Amino acid sequence: NANAATDLADGTLTWAGNDIANVNSIFVNKNKATNHTFFAPGNTVTLEFNLTKKPLNDPAVRAAISAGINRKQLGIKGESGYEAAATSLSGLILPNQASYLASQLKNAIKATSDVAAVKTILTKDGYKKNKQGMYAKNGKEIKFSIEDPIAYSDYYADSQLISSELKSEGIDATVDGVQASQWYTDSANGTFDTIIHWGNGGTNPYTQYDNWLDYSISAAIGKSANGDYGRYHNAAAQKDLAKLAATNPSNTAAVKAASLPLGEIVAKQLPVIPLLYGATWCEYSTATYTGFPTPANPYMNPGPNDPVLPYILTHISAS
Repeated sequence: NANAATDLADGTLTWAGNDIANVNSIFVNKNKATNHTFFAPGNTVTLEFNLTKKPLNDPAVRAAISAGINRKQLGIKGESGYEAAATSLSGLILPNQASYLASQLKNAIKATSDVAAVKTILTKDGYKKNKQGMYAKNGKEIKFSIEDPIAYSDYYADSQLISSELKSEGIDATVDGVQASQWYTDSANGTFDTIIHWGNGGTNPYTQYDNWLDYSISAAIGKSANGDYGRYHNAAAQKDLAKLAATNPSNTAAVKAASLPLGEIVAKQLPVIPLLYGATWCEYSTATYTGFPTPANPYMNPGPNDPVLPYILTHISAS
């Protein structure tokens, strides 16, 4: 992010897909005629759990962690106000995918932390605070790390905010800042406690659900997975994913019916916790090239990322 900010500011970078703090002052305001941003909502950012590790394999612990997170703070402080707090535990991208949302899962997340809910959930699950003020059961505290790259400055800030909030509530969450290369390896190999990760996006709910829940694209711990980094394994979810994959994507009612069970799984079992509606970061200059997706002409998700990048390139031409 820091390198992209520098290169955009000095004009050596024409098109970027980074979360850049103060992007208006360092880039847009330098030449409003040519320097632009387009942050379209394109995915659901989540806290992903390694479900092979205790106590993170306990749905009640995951529910308490979710209740203890101040998502509004993440959006404002961690994401510079560019991303909105997630409002549904379904994992759907909202408002984009509102037509697939179950009514009972609408606005089911508080924007700020709910300390009372944390206490209620953990007390019912057999936890109580020890002398150090941390929740523990059978002498073992709830303790885990959040691993994210230091260079991904927004996610690194988000992890620090979550850690600070949860510690104040009695959950010992720490931050493990690493190099991006290590993070990608650890994520795929399942050698992490939790990670903040963007969703796969897509217009159809299948794209994100499959990446989170499909055990067939996962792997044993220590082996590289193509998805389901948390090693979630549920035969019912596999059947539901197969049904959704076979559903005509142009039939909204059928897609909703096939998506509902998967939304319930994410909301109730919390293999991942929705945090934010992730922006598709896009900063671009029309000084030398035009044809980028814009708010007035959003013909494609605007970021310079696969799989949309080649298509966008066919629309770009010299000014």
